Amino acid sequence: MSKKPARQDWRPFRSDERPVERFSQHGRYVLALAYANTYHVGMSSLALHRVYELVHQRPEWSCQRFFSDGDGMPLSVESDEPLGSFGAIAFSISFEEDYVNFLRMLERAGIPGRRSERTRGDSLVIVGGSCAMINPLPLSEFVDVFALGAAENVLPELLGALEDEPDREAVIERLADRPGFYVPERHRPEVDGDLPKIQKLELTEEQMRAPGNLPTTAIVTPHTEFSDKFLIEMSRGCPEKCLYCWATFGMGRFRWHSTEYILESLARARGVTDRLGFIATAVGDHPEIERILQEAKALGFRSSVSSIRIPAVTGGVLSALRESGDRSITLAPETGSDELRIKLNKPIPNSLLLDKVRAIFRHGFTQLKLYFIIGLPDESLADVQAILDLGARCRDLMLEELAPTGKIGSIHLGTNVLIPKPYTGWQRVAVADPAELKEKIALLKKGAAELPNVTLGSMSVRQAIWQTYISRAGSEAAEMLELAASGETVASLLRRFRERVRPEVFEPMPGRLRWHFMRAGRVPVEPALAGRVG
Repeated sequence: MSKKPARQDWRPFRSDERPVERFSQHGRYVLALAYANTYHVGMSSLALHRVYELVHQRPEWSCQRFFSDGDGMPLSVESDEPLGSFGAIAFSISFEEDYVNFLRMLERAGIPGRRSERTRGDSLVIVGGSCAMINPLPLSEFVDVFALGAAENVLPELLGALEDEPDREAVIERLADRPGFYVPERHRPEVDGDLPKIQKLELTEEQMRAPGNLPTTAIVTPHTEFSDKFLIEMSRGCPEKCLYCWATFGMGRFRWHSTEYILESLARARGVTDRLGFIATAVGDHPEIERILQEAKALGFRSSVSSIRIPAVTGGVLSALRESGDRSITLAPETGSDELRIKLNKPIPNSLLLDKVRAIFRHGFTQLKLYFIIGLPDESLADVQAILDLGARCRDLMLEELAPTGKIGSIHLGTNVLIPKPYTGWQRVAVADPAELKEKIALLKKGAAELPNVTLGSMSVRQAIWQTYISRAGSEAAEMLELAASGETVASLLRRFRERVRPEVFEPMPGRLRWHFMRAGRVPVEPALAGRVG
């Protein structure tokens, strides 16, 4: 007897949610807002919160959230409405590995996966998020419209089209002629060659400093990676230009939100939590980070930050975080050796890093996370051993500084394999030889096991190959993604499609890069389009 598929019961989640602002769920127009992963992961995404808030702030609009939890028809968190009943579904996809979840959610909702198989009665499938702006081509056979850019800039045009046009075909036709939208049915860069480049509409520096454009948490909940925290975006982009990093190239020049608006947002948090999370690619580089942390503490908040750039670790920042109750700091040295770090365009010496690590433990922090990348161009086994040596030196500093307190701390060495992403300085390079990568991972595992109070996290070589392929592939990836969604393992797919995958992953990419049909663009009208939404 077959077991009936389990439906996600959202009632416990709803009862634990604390909305920062109460929105009506009875708008004239309703958008299905879907995240292609679990509630826990999706509600940890500040981008999802931002879209949710902006949609509700538009007159006559509301939206309902969907996640990949459970089996059977996906149901909304707000009212258990079925996903397949909505005329427009906007997916937010931040990670390439969620492409499979995206396809499975469409299948569970009874929506044809291939856009060519959809008819007038089917939902319009829209995708935004980081993956859309990195390389939308692998999903181009499945998506009707890609939204390229900040929600503040693309949502007004998208929602306006959904309000005005009579059917899905008319919406597609209208958005195809607007900046910030890639419509695979009309734009065919792989077939038609050189086309006028499609603009990606990121927030400008002027918009970042304008009122109403500060992304913060819309709903506080314990069921996220940032349990019960009110998240606040500090900045976008990064002052560094590390060759492996999409954020520093794809998100534009480093720019930050107004200190006054950040501090004003704390009043919204007060009614739902006393915990804050300040997040960004370069949180510590906000010019007034110390003032923000100190004022948050004075108001009774406990604060934490996402990864801080090594040069931005200062005594003032550490003191403010420590006094707020934070005990963990995350840094990203990327390599263990100065020489290799210089080659990836991050000229920060180990001497500076170790000074910062000493300061971290001297201020009473007990947990340090250090992130590294292996498989870098010109990397040797000696460079990998240098990761262990650096970890050991950090451990020595931890023991030296914490011994007088009677506490024992911990250090985590997170290691990932280089994924040469589009729009990075290394977008053309090949992934390192799998046998060499396995040898390096084995070296790290053996060495970390010999260091008490030091743990190691590592990425599988197979997953690195798969992620590289689906981040740089074209529309031909559709077949493999469909098979993955049907249950075929990554190992099986990489064996079966070896001849297709190898040149895309293990050989340098020559000539014109397929994803370069998009370009960064400014907002086409002034003032900020967010005014239409908020």
